[in-house]
Amino acid sequence: MQRFRYWRKMTWAILLGSALLLVWVVTGGFTTPAIGLSVAFLAVLGAVWLLSQPPWRQGRGLHLRRPQYVDVPFKTPTSTSPQDVG
Repeated sequence: MQRFRYWRKMTWAILLGSALLLVWVVTGGFTTPAIGLSVAFLAVLGAVWLLSQPPWRQGRGLHLRRPQYVDVPFKTPTSTSPQDVG
């Protein structure tokens, strides 16, 4: 939190958008469409923020791929039951 000047631009966009949407909801009244649009807007910005990677951390962002497991030859498989072993 001490290095807030070095936050990503997307973080600043989310903070500015949150402040503007809060002002809009308070001044325009707490109506369902205003709150719904605010939540949808922040959800889209949050998803873009999560899926984008900062330039100094290439390869460390949010990955939606399943990890591929390597078969270890000296380890017994976990799927065998005691009756199959022998």
